[in-house]
Amino acid sequence: MKNYRARCIGAVWGLVAAGAMASGGGNAPAEGVNYIAIAPPLIVNYGGADKVRYIKAELSLRAENATDAAEVMHHLPLIRDRLVSILSAQTDDIISTAEGKEYLRVYALAEINKALLKVEGHDHHDEEHAETHSDDHDKKPAAEKDSHGAETTAEAEHAAPALPSAADVKPVKGPASDLFFNNFVVQK
Repeated sequence: MKNYRARCIGAVWGLVAAGAMASGGGNAPAEGVNYIAIAPPLIVNYGGADKVRYIKAELSLRAENATDAAEVMHHLPLIRDRLVSILSAQTDDIISTAEGKEYLRVYALAEINKALLKVEGHDHHDEEHAETHSDDHDKKPAAEKDSHGAETTAEAEHAAPALPSAADVKPVKGPASDLFFNNFVVQK
C-alpha cells in the first residue's frame, strides 16, 4: 500500500512538473515540434445575457520549432485573453456543429497569430486591414423586380444567414502552427 501511494504521489508531481514546463516555467522547449497546453482549461460564458451558458475548452497549440514554442509560451497570458474573448463571442449555431467548431478553431488560430505577430513587432501583411473573413459574406445578392415592380433579392428574405466556415478564414502564418481542441464541452 505504501509503495502504491508513493508511486501515485510521484506521478502527480511528475505531471505538475510537466505542466509547469508546458506553461513557460522550466527548461527551454525542445528543438522540433512542440505541443503547448493552455492550462488550466478555459471556462467562459457565451451567447449573451438571456441565459447562462458555458464553454469549457482544453486547448493546445503546436509550434514547429523551439524558437516559436518559446514565443508562444512567453505570451500565454495574451493567448488566453484572446481565446476567452473569441469563445465568449460565439453563438449556439456555431458551436453546435462540427463545421462551426472547425471554423472556430481556424479563426482562433489566425487571431492568436495576429496578436503574437503584433506584440512581437513583426509586420503582418493582410490584404484588407485585419480582415479575417472573405468578402463573400459581405456581398448582398443582386436586386430584382418582382411582378409588382418592387425590388426583391435573389434569395428569400427569410432565409437563415449562412454560417461561417473554415474556408472563410484567411490563414495567418505565425509562431503557432496549429490549435487543437483537446476537449470542448458546452453547457446550454
